[in-house]
Amino acid sequence: MSSAASFYESGVLQSVSGPILRPGGLELTDRALELCRFSSDARLLDVGCGSGATVRHLRETRGFNANGVDISHKLIAEGLLRNPNLPLFTATAEALPLAGESLDGIFCECVLSLLKEPDKALKEFHRTLRTGGHLIISDMYSRQTVSDADFELSAPDTCRGDLLSRKRIESRLAECGFTRLLWEDHTRMLKELAARIILARGSLEGFPEMCCGGEKPGYYLLVAHKDS
Repeated sequence: MSSAASFYESGVLQSVSGPILRPGGLELTDRALELCRFSSDARLLDVGCGSGATVRHLRETRGFNANGVDISHKLIAEGLLRNPNLPLFTATAEALPLAGESLDGIFCECVLSLLKEPDKALKEFHRTLRTGGHLIISDMYSRQTVSDADFELSAPDTCRGDLLSRKRIESRLAECGFTRLLWEDHTRMLKELAARIILARGSLEGFPEMCCGGEKPGYYLLVAHKDS
């Protein structure tokens, strides 16, 4: 179990943000749905679903055929305890238990920057999406200007100083077969969450995802398309 997964399991972030463990809550999820315009029978997957808040929203509020996977047995169990009928499963982003070209859309919200093998996960997303499918990512990124030579593909368990830039994220998506359709900066949502944490707890101490080695991280929404 990674330290990032242990952090989310601890309930520390949930005590401030509620069951949706990311900046902006479901607002960016709905923004992505507005942009993608999935058909009513679209099959969607939330990778890193936690206890299933997004899956529940996609199914009960928006009417989609949505499933969720997460590496954390604990969070999946918590989600099923609250909502026994939710289709939540334990799996990793790098090895999805799904057939090729079986999904219309994948949500990856505040997950990609935590993976040790993000490139492997992106290739798995490409494998399981149908041609014409969409990949939706919301996550933190580096707003510092550095050369490509400074980047490493593998990310540690927390974001401390190792976030990728927009240029590098888009490059990796292209290398894995995706075309970027949209990039929106939503750093305001990250700042708002940080402010709530400070008001509730006095500081960001104990919140590794918000502390990036002195760097000022940004937060983005990206929609990518699988052309073939």
